[in-house]
Amino acid sequence: MIRFFMKKFLIPVVSILLFGSKVLWADPFLRIVQPFENYDIPPVESSFVFGSVLPATASLTINGASVTPHTNGGFIKIIPFNEGRFKINAVAFDGVSTTTVTREVNVAPMRSSFSLTEKKIRPLSPTTRVVVRPGDIVDVIFQGAPEGKATFRIGKKGPYFPMFEQPGDVRGIYQGAYSIQPNDKFDGADIYFGLRRSDGKKINSRARAKIIVQRRKLPRFVEIKDDAVLLTGPGSSYGYHLFLDKGIRLEVTGELGNFLRVLLSRDTQGWIKKSVAKELPAGTPMTRSITRNMRIDYIEGNTLIELPLKNRHAYKIEQFLFPHRLRLTLYGVTPDTDRIRLKSKETIVESVDWTQNEPGSVTFEILTKQEYAWGYHARYEGTTFMLEIRHKPENYSGRGLRGIRVALDAGHTKSSFGTIGPWGNTEAEVNLMISKVIKVALERRGAEVVMIQDGTKEISLQNRVNLAWNEKADFFISIHCDATGEGNDPFEQQGFSVHYYQPQSRPFAEILHDIYGEQMKITDQGLWRSNLAVCRMPQMPSLLLEMAFLILPEYEELLLTEKFHQSVANVLVSSLMVYLDESMK
Repeated sequence: MIRFFMKKFLIPVVSILLFGSKVLWADPFLRIVQPFENYDIPPVESSFVFGSVLPATASLTINGASVTPHTNGGFIKIIPFNEGRFKINAVAFDGVSTTTVTREVNVAPMRSSFSLTEKKIRPLSPTTRVVVRPGDIVDVIFQGAPEGKATFRIGKKGPYFPMFEQPGDVRGIYQGAYSIQPNDKFDGADIYFGLRRSDGKKINSRARAKIIVQRRKLPRFVEIKDDAVLLTGPGSSYGYHLFLDKGIRLEVTGELGNFLRVLLSRDTQGWIKKSVAKELPAGTPMTRSITRNMRIDYIEGNTLIELPLKNRHAYKIEQFLFPHRLRLTLYGVTPDTDRIRLKSKETIVESVDWTQNEPGSVTFEILTKQEYAWGYHARYEGTTFMLEIRHKPENYSGRGLRGIRVALDAGHTKSSFGTIGPWGNTEAEVNLMISKVIKVALERRGAEVVMIQDGTKEISLQNRVNLAWNEKADFFISIHCDATGEGNDPFEQQGFSVHYYQPQSRPFAEILHDIYGEQMKITDQGLWRSNLAVCRMPQMPSLLLEMAFLILPEYEELLLTEKFHQSVANVLVSSLMVYLDESMK
């Protein structure tokens, strides 16, 4: 049996039953940590299995393949996987006794080519309700027997249009497109597919989608119910385009499933979830505003730009460095800003210019007096647009880290623990353990540290961002351990990485990446611009550090050592001091 003491899972000890000086029983300890029982695995030909065994010298096999455990008993092994219900059988033998552990998982089937005589058609797209306008293009896709001649039509009486087999590893993928015409009157029309196989046999099918042409005489508007996100496409997997404040109204131009296509200006559109918007009555007028005078003031150590508007409008902010400038685009707004009030010489705004690049939007170019950027915070107060541009930390003393406030985030929580190591150490536990050491090291150099979470509470990603801003932190650093996904090679994808998103964060991220690589001597997975929630925050330089891959036995062992903890802390202290030395000149 196994008993754990000190910290959970950190030090395993084998307990054996003794009688006099003879060992009566000592079966090897063996467990599979991942994949979990009944785990759903995507289509893969092979993937990894990891866990732990004691003694570490035991002979270990997984589905007959020999495995060499790490010196601490942790192991990871790539084995072939078969689709469907798949059994993993691990066997440990210590020369006397044998221990067997089994694990069953569900492996999704890989998409493969149909045969030339396949009797069915598999519709692939669209698969749900589609609302379109004249001029929109509807793409249709299905899978069938390769080397055939494919067609489609919309509605029972429409003409057939050609589809073309697409190149790729999977043969028999046919695609076509239709441009919605001004006289089309589809109101829940079906999509019909036809395929003449290479042997001449004809096969027909129907898609699950319904096509509806939006023919409203009055425009359709929705209002954002709470702060939301505009996506680049109709699905949560698409990228974030910009953020939408509560009360912003948008014109709806289409639908796909649970997503609405909305118009920001003549040439700019995006997608939102239906659930974030409230449908407005037919005939609701379009919201328009005219920009008048702009006010620029110095408030609480930062520069505040105020732009009174009649309504709340969608906006986009782009940031550039060396020199620092911001580009603010407001949608649904007509420019008429003739005067800009510079009330205080303490502001960091050098100049403001505006242009109208397309009807229905205005772009302001805001040049600051700073080379480096320290963040900004955009919001509405009523219908007045407020842009707060942060100055470099005014309380910084130039001695160590005195006057600097750091928001330190130990990634994940007990219920959402992230990845896990071969000995069962969770990422949340390791992140918090190392973050506490980092906190002490930062405070010793004079920094004020705000611990975003201490392991005793659940906190969402957005609330982590909100807390850091409410505390007016100068930096946000999120501490993580990494893992690779099923089907990947964990021996190739290993090491550390640094992630940032906002331009203001890149200089600090570059410094941390360089110093970490030099001092930690861990494989470099690179510096990444990553669209991650905690990296997207614009209010301060923010980044995420992946210290090492917890799923590898040697890295799990390393991540638990005090020497490693102190080394990571020293790297972060050094990186902050180098960045401050460069940016505060």
